Amino acid sequence: MEVPIVAMMPTEQFVVDGVAPQSVWLPETVEQVAEAMAEAFAKALAVIPLGNGTKRHIGLPPSRYDVALCLREMRGIVEYSPDDLVVTVLAGTPLAELQRALAERGQFLPLDPPFPDKATIGGIIAAGVSGPCRCLYGAVREHLLGIKVVQPDGKVTRFGGKVVKNVAGYDVTKVYVGSLGTLGVIVEATFKVRPLPETSATLPLWADEPNAIETLLGKLVLSDVAPAFAELLNAAMWERLSWTQTPQPQGAFCLLLGFDGFREEVDWWLAEAKRLADEVGLATGAALDGEAEQGVRAQIRDAHGGAQAALVLKAILPSSEVCAFVEVAQKALGETVGIIAHSLNGIVRVMAFEPMATAPTEAVQRLLSHAVQVGGNLVMEKAPTEWKQSLPVWGQPPSSWHLMQRLKATLDPQGILSPGRLF
Repeated sequence: MEVPIVAMMPTEQFVVDGVAPQSVWLPETVEQVAEAMAEAFAKALAVIPLGNGTKRHIGLPPSRYDVALCLREMRGIVEYSPDDLVVTVLAGTPLAELQRALAERGQFLPLDPPFPDKATIGGIIAAGVSGPCRCLYGAVREHLLGIKVVQPDGKVTRFGGKVVKNVAGYDVTKVYVGSLGTLGVIVEATFKVRPLPETSATLPLWADEPNAIETLLGKLVLSDVAPAFAELLNAAMWERLSWTQTPQPQGAFCLLLGFDGFREEVDWWLAEAKRLADEVGLATGAALDGEAEQGVRAQIRDAHGGAQAALVLKAILPSSEVCAFVEVAQKALGETVGIIAHSLNGIVRVMAFEPMATAPTEAVQRLLSHAVQVGGNLVMEKAPTEWKQSLPVWGQPPSSWHLMQRLKATLDPQGILSPGRLF
């Protein structure tokens, strides 16, 4: 059987860690994806599913790469029930396109990963990326109700459902979140959505030492304040971003507290956050709203993508350890590295923007050891390909790593989907 659509496209845009595919396939329907995978399975071709490639830098270099299966032509809403707050969408749909359609009915999908104009639904699920607003709304798995997946042999399978209360027992849909396209090709996803908030605002707070911010974060956790995000930035990261209509820095570290909700509750949260900040001695900037506030949100959202960075390290920590890790990172890699963190979710990204002559092996090992000692981990989200051969890309593998390998071997016995990317 011939592959339904074969596109002779420039393969440079599909290169993954220096490895280029022999061909690029551009299916437009679920049926064509199924036929394409059946063809690949029959010929034992190594396939990497892609959308617009915004997250190609995550993971190990592929051990084989014959076909780039590009799903960017598979876009659009399959089914939308505004009254039920449920939408089903094709995997190649950019997030921004989906958000515009939902906004017409006063709703949105509460995910804000970097580069929403390019990031596709399938890629967001496969990489498991959320964004700053996971602080209030949760991560991808909290909103995903069901998915349709094309298995490595071309069979089409649906997991989950199309209503909010549909799961009894083990929820298989979650297996595919963060799987990096190694278990199956995600072609369709169903999400629960939410009404758009009436208003939003962002409050900048400043401190010369991260310990003061840690004290405030501890108070916030015990208070009735419910931020949509709590983004911690060091001076180097703040200076790299192209801010417009934002206040001048008043300290070496900035904590941006964002709020979504009804106007009255947002006003109360802002006042309470300012009061708590005063108690611990933080400098308080003027609250932002309107276009200026939306611009700030877009900047911190996209900053996590590390588009201009040569090295991106992602620490996953207990939230109480974030500020201490920031200090360790600056000592290990220098104060020129940019740091941005989902501070109340325990996710810290450390970015080096200047090219390095050699891999910072000692610094990375030091940060990994620190993260593991406090109950977390450190992974390399982005690095020169040659460094990935010697540095711990996935940090310290979890105790469940062997179970994940067995799952991969069971679902993809020929090892044709994104081989070598995860294991």
